[in-house]
Amino acid sequence: MIAGLILAGGGGQRLGGVRKAHLRLGNTPLVTWSAARLDRQVDALLLSVAENASEYADPAITTLPDSSDGITGPAAGLAAGAQWCIAASGFDLMVSMAVDTPFFPRDFVKRARPLLDSGVGCVMGSYKGRNFPTCALWHVPALHNALAGEQRTTKGPRLRDIASRIGAAPCSYDKLPENPFAGINTLSDLMALSDIIRDGGKLRELGVGKRNQIG
Repeated sequence: MIAGLILAGGGGQRLGGVRKAHLRLGNTPLVTWSAARLDRQVDALLLSVAENASEYADPAITTLPDSSDGITGPAAGLAAGAQWCIAASGFDLMVSMAVDTPFFPRDFVKRARPLLDSGVGCVMGSYKGRNFPTCALWHVPALHNALAGEQRTTKGPRLRDIASRIGAAPCSYDKLPENPFAGINTLSDLMALSDIIRDGGKLRELGVGKRNQIG
């Protein structure tokens, strides 16, 4: 079975410290957008948060706060997700996405899964030569083993390094006219995308984010 993990533990510093999961796009919270992109691709939905898990109460999503004495950064969310998968039993695969990537491909798991093999433990979303390790399909046992030996540091281990350690392959979306893995990093990014969604423009039709306007 496959678990879907939404990474929402970041502090949103470039957005004034606002939790990205609560930001609204088209009057809908980003966490709701993210769940809608994953729910038909996975058997369970997980949400990684830094703290205050009660703020994200949703019966359809299992909320996983970061460990207070574990690793930090996005890798902390992956560690929490991997631990949940192992405890739940039967979840050998986990797909992750950042909560600020509301146009994550709806067919990502279908396209990425065949790329996993004995030498590849992670398949990352890729667009025009750039890989996105927050948007990836992970082999849970390999991920859990790679994270087990990590020491606690200020920023935590880089996801690219973790992916490289267990073997990584890209899942290319170069044929799309826009980048589906683009993230919302600033208020201007959010406002630009909100305007396009409200006006029913090109992005609404494509279901992807404009690279030159987001992230």
